[in-house]
Amino acid sequence: MREEVRGRRGDKLPAEAKVGTGCLETIQAAAHPALEVLSIGAWDGTPFSLAPVIGLPRLRTLTAMPGTLADPLEIAELTALEFLEIGAPEWRVLLDAGAVPRTLKAAAIKVRDQDHLPVAALANEILALWDRPKITQTLLAGDLGPPI
Repeated sequence: MREEVRGRRGDKLPAEAKVGTGCLETIQAAAHPALEVLSIGAWDGTPFSLAPVIGLPRLRTLTAMPGTLADPLEIAELTALEFLEIGAPEWRVLLDAGAVPRTLKAAAIKVRDQDHLPVAALANEILALWDRPKITQTLLAGDLGPPI
């Protein structure tokens, strides 16, 4: 199975791995000490555990589509994480547990078709952890004219 993660340069393992439909089918297949970026894309199967990548010293980036992680709290065990992009439900789990990794330098909330106002509120909670300015929200009201 190691052959699945081999890069184009022979035996050198790639620093980036993609797991999900059309890519690697397990986190275990992606896990190796040189891994820096793990992307979990669309997946119809059982959500993934991050256990195989916990303790990897160079894993700096994790992106995961909403609903693809079995236990979002495993993210807290990724000690070198600098960038995290996960869905709003996964962020909610981390925030409620006080488990947002303090090593993060950047973050993103991956959204699908949903109202963005709750996402802005969630982003403000994340920003507050680093004493960053909140997202300003402005409500505009008025007559937009006749329908076209």
